[in-house]
Amino acid sequence: MPNRDSVNETLKIIGSAGFSGLSIIAPSASRGLALLLPKSPAKQANTNRLLYDLNRRGLVHIASEAGRIRYTLTPAGAYRLQELAVDEIRLSRPKKWDKKWRLVAFDIPVRQSRQRQQFTEKLQALNFIMLQKSLWVHPFPCFEEVAEIAGHYNVLRHCSLMEVDMIDEASGRKLLHQFKNLLEK
Repeated sequence: MPNRDSVNETLKIIGSAGFSGLSIIAPSASRGLALLLPKSPAKQANTNRLLYDLNRRGLVHIASEAGRIRYTLTPAGAYRLQELAVDEIRLSRPKKWDKKWRLVAFDIPVRQSRQRQQFTEKLQALNFIMLQKSLWVHPFPCFEEVAEIAGHYNVLRHCSLMEVDMIDEASGRKLLHQFKNLLEK
């Protein structure tokens, strides 16, 4: 069974051609995919297994038409590819902090509690600090990344993104203490 990394890399390769699909002239699907994959110790049998597994999981549709092989991401494959992109999001750290706080406030309906949980878990993974139940703070610019994450979880319309340069003294002390390691680097 192909490992997770090879499945993810193959989805990225197929997805990089666009969600409409990718056509390759090759005698077989596995040879066509082998042309795209980076040179690796993977043998033809591994490529066949990988293609079979992607097709079986419903992530990729493979069609052969007049000697051309067409790889197309299914909606499930496109969603998985988008999840990979969200997982790879990192916030850049400027050389000097501009002494502004970036706030993410949200009021996500109960019917979307699963998306709220996933969204807040990703904020936490990006080193946001929860100031109040639905108010998260970060010291560095992050609006584009947060908007991409919120869009992926379909909660963007319930979010407000703010940049503030003044905050009450108690909250400021708490945030400075929480972000001490990040701000001192």
